[in-house]
Amino acid sequence: MNWKKIITGIALVTCFMPDGVKAQAAGDSPELLQIIKSAGNFLDKGDYEQAISMYKQAIRMSPDNIALRKDLAYAYFLKRDFAQAREIITPVVSSSMADAQCYQIAAAIEQADGKNSKAKKIVNSGLEKFPKEGVLYNTKGNILSTESKSNKAPLKEWINGIAVEPNYPTNYYNAAKALFQDGNYVWCIIYAEKFINLEAQSPKTVDMRKILFEAYKKVFTTQTDEAIPAFNKNAQQNQQSKLSFEEAFQETINANISAISDGFNTDNISMLRTRFLIYWHNRFEQRFPQSIISYQSRLMKSGFYPAYNQWLFGAIENSQEFSAWVSQFKAEYQKFELWRQSNPYVPSMGDAVINLK
Repeated sequence: MNWKKIITGIALVTCFMPDGVKAQAAGDSPELLQIIKSAGNFLDKGDYEQAISMYKQAIRMSPDNIALRKDLAYAYFLKRDFAQAREIITPVVSSSMADAQCYQIAAAIEQADGKNSKAKKIVNSGLEKFPKEGVLYNTKGNILSTESKSNKAPLKEWINGIAVEPNYPTNYYNAAKALFQDGNYVWCIIYAEKFINLEAQSPKTVDMRKILFEAYKKVFTTQTDEAIPAFNKNAQQNQQSKLSFEEAFQETINANISAISDGFNTDNISMLRTRFLIYWHNRFEQRFPQSIISYQSRLMKSGFYPAYNQWLFGAIENSQEFSAWVSQFKAEYQKFELWRQSNPYVPSMGDAVINLK
């Protein structure tokens, strides 16, 4: 299925969750807290009528609670009752208390109702008020992706979202998919691996691991300049100083391609990525700062890089072999998991970024 044709409802479900937890204030009664919990349970089960009834009851008890009104609008959205969803969210968006998520929901409602122009107007208003909210760039990119045959316009919004809020995962996800579709496998690899680290436990992560694995395959088969390196070290350094990030990445892969000479599998890709880090550190690290590559270096220095590569690629390449590997190296893998939990990947606003032409 073409990813561009995914309905807005699914896109919103993946990046918006009910705000019932936030709705719980210190003075809330036990009765209200139970109603909020019940509403969330009904929503999870797809019983939108009961969820709506519960949220209405909760709002009567706490009429100024914006989080509850967002949840009610979201429940109507899932029911595809766009008129009621709009009626609930519009006064919230118009208030001084509206947050970025209010604009996200309001825009998604209009898009799902076939009103893209109104959806864009809402999200642009949101961006004027919240220019550093990645969720709004993601929403705008989703809207544009349904209007254009090209990925250029939505990709620009997702990249902008990454630039202003690098910790927000969904922009990496959408950008990686668009870049893979456009054949930009180097940046696809960068953004896919970032997403996997930022959102390691969602269904989308499985999809992203597959894309990451396939993008590496594509990079290995990419046709590059067959010119031989310059004769002396100074001339070689001069050649390298003129390379773009993508060209430097491809050169680093090509220089270490022998690691996969006997086949493309998790062990070989782990070896190639290890050699990649050494080559990159000596030639391009200072010129092209990239936090995900720095994170890989930390893993390697800590002795967990082989386990990390198994975590990234093992189950996607061969789930049975991955299970056997985990069983064989159970203690090592557990240590890696503990290390990763204590040392999560943190993206940097100083990372080199894609140059959209």
